[in-house]
Amino acid sequence: MARFCIMFGALLLSLRVAAEPGLETISWMQVDLPPQFILDGELAGQGWSDRQMRALFPLAPGFEHHVLQGTLSRVWYEMAHRDGVCFNGAARNAERDAFAVFTHRPILVPPYSLIVRSSDVKRFQRFLDGEGMADLDRMIGEEALTGGYTAAREHYPAINRFLQSPARRTPMEKAISTSQLFNLLHAGRLDFIFVEPVEAPYYRARFHIVEEFTVLPIRGSPPSIRGYVACSNGPAGRAVVARIDAALRDEAQWQTYMEPLRRWMDPRDFAFALAAKPESERSP
Repeated sequence: MARFCIMFGALLLSLRVAAEPGLETISWMQVDLPPQFILDGELAGQGWSDRQMRALFPLAPGFEHHVLQGTLSRVWYEMAHRDGVCFNGAARNAERDAFAVFTHRPILVPPYSLIVRSSDVKRFQRFLDGEGMADLDRMIGEEALTGGYTAAREHYPAINRFLQSPARRTPMEKAISTSQLFNLLHAGRLDFIFVEPVEAPYYRARFHIVEEFTVLPIRGSPPSIRGYVACSNGPAGRAVVARIDAALRDEAQWQTYMEPLRRWMDPRDFAFALAAKPESERSP
């Protein structure tokens, strides 16, 4: 974590694309957020957004593309205060719309779900609705199962309602990181965890876990999390987004761009994401 304490200007990596004198610089931000970005370990550089960025650079010619590392808060600070800062896989909200522009075609990633050991699925059958989704209202009185979540993350209303309910009798453990949650689940110290489904194959690979995990969608959650390419709302940022938008309207380019997600997603989820179409409006 010491790398995030280094002065931002010193975080410039050596990766440069189309470096020519006089070209305007575009700073592409990376954060420690696996498997979107994987900054260290044997899977370094294999995150879906790491690989997508490399596919994006040729789609925005006429710029010198650099990669910078920082924190999520630094990403949005830099984008709000200077032109030519971009981020792949960005979530949108009204606050960010004030200083950033976003591509039209969304990356659709499954939302937070309930992850259990596959060998324990039968223990959760009574909490599933007719569509196979976990109904957290049915779990509130359960005392025999222990769950876990990452306290620093923002969850969706169905999960927040469960966590904050005064009637909840299900023990819940707070973890400082997603990796801790998966280790506790694998060790049998937790029975279920709230995480994003794309994280399960990453942590299985990182920790060489043979045991299978099962993803149970949560009733009341949105069908997907939407991510976009976001850039500063300045001349350079708008030009990059316009060029990427134009390129990703081509189905072959879109499939190339989306291919890095295949490794981390269930085949049905990947097919759903691949079928996403450009949004007609830029409102979040």
